[in-house]
Amino acid sequence: MKKYLIYILAFVGIILTSCDEKEDYEQINSQVVEAAGEWWIKFSKTDYETGYLKVLTFNTAADVATEMWISDDGNWKDITFKCPVNISDLTFGGTGLDDINSDVTITVSNGMIEPDAGLSTTGNVTDKISFEISFSDEPGVTYQAIGTRKTGFIEDEH
Repeated sequence: MKKYLIYILAFVGIILTSCDEKEDYEQINSQVVEAAGEWWIKFSKTDYETGYLKVLTFNTAADVATEMWISDDGNWKDITFKCPVNISDLTFGGTGLDDINSDVTITVSNGMIEPDAGLSTTGNVTDKISFEISFSDEPGVTYQAIGTRKTGFIEDEH
């Protein structure tokens, strides 16, 4: 019986000493936090349209307010590239952007993020993203990209 009492006291001691008081959490945002996120985007051109594909936008390692990464996370053309961004007006675009997964260069134009201007599949208000994108290995072809920021609701997942 004495053995069980020692185990119980040890267990209670561990429980009581393993809890720290709640520390204040300070969230640190990147320089492109307003443009960063997960997006559900459709890419289209004449006689072609993808379904909704997950695309990511996020800060670079330098964490500057003038560029961000754009990646389709292998969901479409397996592209990941740095793109110039203007955070103050939430626009982005550039030419001759290097895809790190291939030797293709990318042009992005008319890139825009519009806060609360989009509706998710189930009608939740969220941010809208739109841009035009073209690739050096497809001369003369421009895709329209339009989508919305991921809401976090399961019913809005694609």
